[in-house]
Formats: sequence, C-alpha cells, structure tokens
Amino acid sequence: GQEFKLTIHSIDHYSNALISSYQDIQGDSSNIAQELNKLLTELQNNGFLASSIDSVSFNEENAHAYLFLGEKYKWSALNFEELEPEVLEKLKLNRKKIDIVNLNKLNILKKTLLSYYENRGYPFAKVFLQNIEIKDSLMQASLFVEKGSYCSLDSIILKGEAKITANYMSRVLQLNQGEPYNQKKINAASKRINNLRFLSEIKPAELEFKKDKVDLYLYLQNKKANTFNGIIGFAPENEETGKLFITGELNLNLMNPFGRGEEIYLEWEKMESSTQKLDVGFMYPYIFRSNLGLDSDFSLYKKDSTYLSLSAGVGIRVFLHSDSYFKGYYKYKSTTRIGDEENLASSLNFADVKSNIFGGYYYINKLDYIYNPRKGIELKLFAGAGFKEISDAKNLDDSLNLNTDSRTIEVEAGLDANFYYPIYNNFVFHCSNTTRYLDQFGDQEKDIVFFENELYRFGGAKSLKGFDESIFYASIYSLQNVEIKYLFEQNSAFYIFWNAAYYYRNITQETTEDFPWGVGIGMDFQTKAGIFSLSYAVGKQFDNPLELRTAKIHFGYISRF
Repeated sequence: GQEFKLTIHSIDHYSNALISSYQDIQGDSSNIAQELNKLLTELQNNGFLASSIDSVSFNEENAHAYLFLGEKYKWSALNFEELEPEVLEKLKLNRKKIDIVNLNKLNILKKTLLSYYENRGYPFAKVFLQNIEIKDSLMQASLFVEKGSYCSLDSIILKGEAKITANYMSRVLQLNQGEPYNQKKINAASKRINNLRFLSEIKPAELEFKKDKVDLYLYLQNKKANTFNGIIGFAPENEETGKLFITGELNLNLMNPFGRGEEIYLEWEKMESSTQKLDVGFMYPYIFRSNLGLDSDFSLYKKDSTYLSLSAGVGIRVFLHSDSYFKGYYKYKSTTRIGDEENLASSLNFADVKSNIFGGYYYINKLDYIYNPRKGIELKLFAGAGFKEISDAKNLDDSLNLNTDSRTIEVEAGLDANFYYPIYNNFVFHCSNTTRYLDQFGDQEKDIVFFENELYRFGGAKSLKGFDESIFYASIYSLQNVEIKYLFEQNSAFYIFWNAAYYYRNITQETTEDFPWGVGIGMDFQTKAGIFSLSYAVGKQFDNPLELRTAKIHFGYISRF
C-alpha cells in the first residue's frame, strides 16, 4: 500500500522523548496503526494511564495523529497488607512500594500471584485491585487475592487403547493422588506424554471438578516404538586380493512390553569372521510407586581365538524428571585369554583381568523428536572406580614391571553429547562427541599399562565411519562427529559428515597415539516396510593417504512395530 510519514501532534501540548522516537516513522496505513498502538502501550506502561489517540488523518504522503498525553501517575502506595506473609516472602514483595504506575509490571505481578495459588491447590483463585484512590497525580490501591475453594488430585483416569498403568502415568506427570492441584503440571502433561517413545495423546487431557477433588482424564494411544534393525557391511578382506567380507548387526528394542514402561534390548554384532559381540539389557521404572527404577545389562565380546570379555552390571535410577535421571551402578568386568597355550605364552599384550566398579551416571534428553531430531540436546555422563586384579600373573613374563596385586584402583569416565540446531528450512546442523577415559593407580614403582583385551573399542558405522568395526583399541579416546542434514520427511534425510577421533593406547609392548578421521555421505529413507539407511565413507589414519578402494559402505534397516 501507499507509504505515509507519521507526524504526532500533542493536543495538550506535552511531549517527551518516547513520543519523539515515533515521529517521522514511515509505513502504510496498517503499519502506522500498529506503531501508534505500540506508542500507547509504552506510554501507559510509563504512567500515562489516560493517554489516547483522538484521531488520525491521511493526506498525500503524510499521516497526522492527534495524541492526548494526560498526566503521569505515580503510586503513593500499593498495599500488599491483605496478602499472606509467606506469599510476600516467597515472591519477595515489600509491603509498600512507590513507583511509576506501570501496567505491564502490574499485570506481571498479578499473573505471578495467580500462578502461585493455582500451583498450590487453588484453581479458581482471583487477583484484583481494590480501594483505588487518585489525588494530585498520585495513586494508591490494595492488592487482593480471592483464593476460592481448595482442590486436590483424586484420580488419574485412562481412556483409549494404550497399554499402560495409571501409576506409571502418575510418576511421568509427577502428579500424585492427594497432592494439591497444580496448574503448571497440568499444562505440562501433553508435552511429557508426547515425549514418551511409546505413547501419544488422542486429545488433550480433561479435568472433572467435584467439591474439593479433581479427576484428570488422559486420552492415550500406543505409538510404534519397538524397533528391529540390521546393518550389513562390506569391506576389503585385504588389499592384495580385493575380496570382500561381510559384517553384520542385529538390534531388537522392546518398549513397554508389559504395560509398565519397561525396556528390553538385545544387540548382536559380527565384526569379522570369528569376532562377535552380544549386549542384552533390561530396565524397569518407578518400582514400588516411587521415583526409583532398576536396570541391568550383560555384555559378551569374543575376539576370534584370542580372548573373551564379559561384563555384567546393575543400576538403580532416580528419575529427576520425565526426561532425565541419575543412576548409581555396579559393574563386574572379566576378560580371559583363550586359544592354545603356545600362542598365549608368546603374547604379552593379553592377560586374564577382573574388575569391580562402582559409579554414577547422569542422563538428560531435550530433543524435539527422538528418532530424527531438528533441535535440542542429549547428554550422558558417567564416572566410576573400583579394584582390578590380574588373575594369571604367574603366567606373565617376569621382565614386565607390572603391578599384579589386587590393590590396583581402576577409574573410568565417559561423555556422550549430541546437539541439533535448525539452520535453514529443513537443513539441520548436528554435532556429537563421545569421550572415554580409563586409568589405574597402584604401586608407583610399577608400570601403569593396560592389556589390549581390557581397552575400549570403537570404529565403524555407529562410531567412526570410514573404518572397520571396532578396529581401534584405546584407554583414552574422544570422537567428534559433524553433520549437515537435509530432512525431507520426518524420518528421512540426506547428510554429509566428517568424523574424527583422538585416541591413546598404552599397553605392555607398545604405545600408540593417532588422529584418524573420515568423511562421507549418507541417507535415511522411510518406506512402509521401515527405514533404510545407506552411507559411504572413506577414512585416513597415521600417514596413510585417503584411498577410495578402502572405502566402507554400510546398509541399514530399522522397522518399528
């Protein structure tokens, strides 16, 4: 539309810097009207309660607004004497406060008071001014609260097909029977429900008030959250023949199988022809109607005919919110050499080792969508310590200056962090870091080294793309991944990535330090049958050049049911 230049005329011949800042603003008639409304709001918030625009006229290129400014009011007294002392203390309010009349601040104060009572059992509370007096541009009034009837939560009633208990929903929503009505928790219910992997709302929750009680009705349905997925990889067996060998992986994750929010997972992986890995675990939340949960896990790793590693753990979770928890855990680790005695005796990089570790673990998830996020963070932190014992010390070479008694203290720590940020339309920036630290303390006169079969393993499709599965062994490593993703559907994306790791390994016969990295492209594509994934990556380590013939191709498949 046509543009106009705004001129403001003061009817009562008063002006101030605020009015001057709106002079000569340009825009069409709609923009001029919006700017004048903003001016009035600011004037009234600064004490000019009677200010108004009497008329606006447009001619050719000019807009003329005629403003009545009026008097500037101040509080002579805003009394809080009718409010309860504990409320004044909680909200840090003075009994009397002299200030410019600011409607915005006054409205914020009223909303704060209203929220205070609505979250403490008074859903029908009202906040208002009484005893208003104006004299010589000075105002005084009293702030009153009418609490209304007290209400407490009676029952959570579930509607719909969802397979879940009311007790579980009570813990997730942090709403307990008999507690005071809490509007803040009621408002957060939809978000907390939809953040669950296996439940969603059919429609928003409803309330039924009855005398001093209230029932909460939840309308829930199941979401497809159980997953089955597999990956097949092809990699050169060796550079001379160029032949390929097949690697594989199968994962099964069951969410809420018994209707109490449980999780069960099984992961099997084959990295080489004679190397396999198995992980199983179970989690049961909110035991005994508390905020406590129980989890356990078991891991097995067999490295061809060299060694067998076992790990078993149990943890007690304390759920802080629906998206975070702290866990105390105990873990038993054992790694044993296998194979014929002659080969074992000739290798000084392996030994039979046992460890008992106690530690703590923290997890928080603030992702907007768990499967293919656009924004948010996810964070895992853990640290633990315990005693380590080399159980076959008599079989080790006496030339190794190792601490072989059971007084060695082993320390472990780790970080997993993911960050997602939308950069433009459907383009998303994703970066992640995975860090692991393993150390030990004992006799200072002995060497502090590790055996290869007790180290962390990484590399491959789920950690460092462009390399074979679990090819790297380290006592310390930090893995960084950077991706630019284009999300063309909710569960489909194209992406380019760069990933790199620093690692350090100090074992009995060697010390290694390097910065391997890889670069590549990939895609996830959703179909009715499931989500298919494909990635192509090439990696570089030590002083070796990038070679396309050593590139790794990974196929993946995820099915939800």
